[in-house]
Amino acid sequence: MKKLVAIMLVLALVLSLSIGFAESITLNVLNWGNSEEEAVFKDAIARFNEKYPDVVVEHTIVPVESWSDFIQKWVTMIGSSNAPDLTNIAIEGFQMAVANDLVMPLDDVISGDADMSAQLPEFAQSLLDGFSYDGKLYGIPNGTQTMVVYYNKALFDAKGLAYPQDGWTWEQFRQTAIALTDGDVYGWGLPISNWHMAPFWITNGAYPCSADYSAPTLNTPEMVEALTFLSNLVLVDKCAPDPTGVDVYAQFAAGKIAMVGAGRWTLASWLKEGFDTFDCVSWPMNKVQISVYGGAAWTVNPNTQHKAEAIALLKEFTSAATLSATAKLGQQIPPMASLATDPAIMGNMPENIGQKLWNTITTSKPIAAPMFFGQLEKALVRAVENTFAGVMTAQEALDQAQQEVEAELN
Repeated sequence: MKKLVAIMLVLALVLSLSIGFAESITLNVLNWGNSEEEAVFKDAIARFNEKYPDVVVEHTIVPVESWSDFIQKWVTMIGSSNAPDLTNIAIEGFQMAVANDLVMPLDDVISGDADMSAQLPEFAQSLLDGFSYDGKLYGIPNGTQTMVVYYNKALFDAKGLAYPQDGWTWEQFRQTAIALTDGDVYGWGLPISNWHMAPFWITNGAYPCSADYSAPTLNTPEMVEALTFLSNLVLVDKCAPDPTGVDVYAQFAAGKIAMVGAGRWTLASWLKEGFDTFDCVSWPMNKVQISVYGGAAWTVNPNTQHKAEAIALLKEFTSAATLSATAKLGQQIPPMASLATDPAIMGNMPENIGQKLWNTITTSKPIAAPMFFGQLEKALVRAVENTFAGVMTAQEALDQAQQEVEAELN
């Protein structure tokens, strides 16, 4: 009898230790975004905990001023006791993450999971390519953006101009912008940033860095030609305002700018203001019909101590429920065709714009995001500002930018 009691006590101790161990599992998540997005992920974590009640999820969400700083915070956390098991990383930080061994390949995980294998083909291949390196997939996309040209149909109608069509050229775009410019109304407007101007680089066959992301290529003839074309719209053709200090999106909604370049993020504010007489068209081309995309993906720490639980949480974060909830906030485009083209998720947008945005994403190239992305972006924006101010030619400004980045890398 005593022996039986002893055995039962041992079993009880083992069971209590097992329960204690299960309760001690903690997954650390490093995320970025705003308060609305944070709420979406809290809901996702709640759904996860319905299936995994013994797993505690510590969700850290931080603002991002630069991806270099975000990566540094990530590296610091990796060396601490609260190393992230899952991290949401934008395309701008992906190369840095791979170089620092912060992310694990997911191909074997996906091939061994029926649900993930079935879901993967629904993602845009262009997005999967953007989060792949050396033939391996390191991230599951959770949202994206792209760039198209929006145009005010009423201003086109007033001038008797035909609406632009996919496949139009830089020169057709330029002539259209000139024809729409009248008094205090400009034909075109675009903010100064690497993101906003990137479609002009790539439609001219240019890219600010080499194909292997190892070196800057800011002053190639194609880059110079693109920046010259852009600055001439302001300085020579005078069909676009000096973008410094001008909210081109507000001016577009007010009928003061006829065409702007943007993605989905502007639509909610336009529609809220009652402005809906617009449509979109693909970016004008010079050498290549293409646009640019950005976005983010969930990644897994290669050294996580709780791989199975981390993968389960990854699946919840990239589920249709979470992706839909994020998209309904009105900023991101879901990375899956079935969601990106669903009016119930994307909202009531004019002229089937959701489908047009998705079509653009599937044929786009990722924003240039090498490990030296921070240095490249700052130098490139300075070059654009100097060119638009007329203090340097495009060649001079981009030569200087190239030298600046090379000096920082050497």
